[in-house]
Amino acid sequence: MLQGAWVSLTVGFVAVGISVLVGIFMGGIAGYYGQSRVRVDQVLATIVLFSGAMFVAFGLRDAGLVLFIIAAIYIFSSLAFERVLSGRHLPASVQVLFRGVVSIDTLIMRFVDVMLCFPSFFLILTVVALLPASMYNIMIVIGLTSWMGSARFIRAEFLSLREQDFVTAARALGVNDWRIIFRHMIPNAVAPVLVSATIGIATAILTEAGLSFLGFGVPPPHATWGNILSDGKRFIFDAPWLTFAPGLAILIVVLAFNLFGEGLRDILNPKLRERY
Repeated sequence: MLQGAWVSLTVGFVAVGISVLVGIFMGGIAGYYGQSRVRVDQVLATIVLFSGAMFVAFGLRDAGLVLFIIAAIYIFSSLAFERVLSGRHLPASVQVLFRGVVSIDTLIMRFVDVMLCFPSFFLILTVVALLPASMYNIMIVIGLTSWMGSARFIRAEFLSLREQDFVTAARALGVNDWRIIFRHMIPNAVAPVLVSATIGIATAILTEAGLSFLGFGVPPPHATWGNILSDGKRFIFDAPWLTFAPGLAILIVVLAFNLFGEGLRDILNPKLRERY
């Protein structure tokens, strides 16, 4: 039980840490540089190359090699379009694919919308099933599939903060953008993210327990509450305490983090603090 608590809490904290970092990065870029425009072909090539690198990092070299080849073909086609076909009349979809531009805010937020269309647990289950069984893979996958809420919070806060007087004054003094972001904007924007992260720890613990219960979670010799539940279900009528104990532990920990998150929200929100 104690090792199960250590594994579950480790997965929860690390996964939420990854999701918060990715959310701050993506939401900060969307909120601060949202009006800047980038070329569609450059964005698509970067996404394909990054996806290929991730596949190779997780041991799926064949899939990564295929993506690298696709990226190379696309980059070559884009260069050919610029030099040979730029003066010809082509379909609008082809022109957008090779010569179109899009704002960073639109690009990131549409990607967030696409990610939110998939049921998170089934998305995690699908990705985990394709990767080698490892506690580190579980933490990374949960973190990389749960950053969308943090990104939305950070984006909303950045859109408000970038119009404040202290940000305008910092720009007038010649402070560079990254110093403004890290020194002035992120410290003033993390309050709602802390609340979301606290509740997200409970969600990550539940997700890990569900994956382990189904046999896709942390492999032996690590013991987790989900593994203990899965092993005890065969003796649920003869020895029900084998499933009752880890189930109660999950209930208590998840409830504690949810209540702590709600209390933190009340403390950080002045409007709610005035009620007490």
